[in-house]
Amino acid sequence: MRYSFLILTLFLLFNSVGFSQDIPVKQKNHGIGIVPQYAFMNGLRTDLDFRLKKGKPNWLVISPEIFLSPANPTVYNYDSMWGAGLELQHRYYLNPKNEIPKGFYLGYGPLFQYFSITAQRYYTERVFENGIEYYKVKLAHVTTGIYKAGVTMTAGYQLVTFRSSVYFDFYLGTGMRLSFDDRLPSGLTHEFNDWWASYGYSGTLLTAGVRIGMLY
Repeated sequence: MRYSFLILTLFLLFNSVGFSQDIPVKQKNHGIGIVPQYAFMNGLRTDLDFRLKKGKPNWLVISPEIFLSPANPTVYNYDSMWGAGLELQHRYYLNPKNEIPKGFYLGYGPLFQYFSITAQRYYTERVFENGIEYYKVKLAHVTTGIYKAGVTMTAGYQLVTFRSSVYFDFYLGTGMRLSFDDRLPSGLTHEFNDWWASYGYSGTLLTAGVRIGMLY
């Protein structure tokens, strides 16, 4: 009796799954999400997804970013930091049934970020006294504006669930960054160039992460 009940339950379950797959899905043309790992950089990134043309697998992802942190004496030893950025990505989904942006995709696009970092540092100041020019070392709060530009190429897989309304996007990619500041040569960029997630990083990088959001 128990085996008969189990077989009947499995039969009804598979039938319900098959039936749900036959239900026509309303095309999704927009999305909004976040990238949780940006919290480790004292930041918040919001992704706005737009289908470029209805019925096509081409999408544009616009990603504004903000960064804000008080004093951080343990990692980088600065007094304050704030920043903002914008990343654009053209994305192409490989799924031939493109009513829903899901499955494997390829993406590429540019990025620009700005960080303002204030820290107490020694720096040299040019001084003129009695017609003589010399340099004086001073300890003071130095504010440096760091500019970062780059390009990123990614490949990923977007899983869509909950009636095709919620997505989990897993991606891996590579790219290049170039950073410089407005106080060369005495700025702070070199102090924030430890690895690819540093505020003043320059060089090639590997990137990976997850996006979580909603489609509509």
